[in-house]
Amino acid sequence: MNSSLPADPSPMASGHETLVALADLLEQEYAAFKQADGAAVTAIAATKRRLTETLSRLETTSDGQIEPADSPRQEQTADLARHCRDLNRRNGQLLALQQGMLTRAMRVLMGTEQSPALYSASGESRPQVGSRHIASV
Repeated sequence: MNSSLPADPSPMASGHETLVALADLLEQEYAAFKQADGAAVTAIAATKRRLTETLSRLETTSDGQIEPADSPRQEQTADLARHCRDLNRRNGQLLALQQGMLTRAMRVLMGTEQSPALYSASGESRPQVGSRHIASV
């Protein structure tokens, strides 16, 4: 992965600034998932955890609001929070898809994947011939 992780916002950063950093990080996470870059995903996860902890602290200290209600950016911040939620869901869906494909590939390699049945000319089903265990890990 070529891009560097966003810097953690300062302890005095607003919720809006923290969400901007999180949105950027979620885009980087998506790219890392697509490239199957495990090292980048690990680094991103640590930064993501720090950012979400910062947001949690901001919510705790400001009556459940990331940005004060009288802030001119309050609506923008709420939109940004929804955007981050959507990005996180997208990343989760991609991760689930990749895990499913990896699990299936491992089953095939271990010989535990159930092959679809073949049908004879008379319509009777029979197990697929030639299916065998390839290797053990």
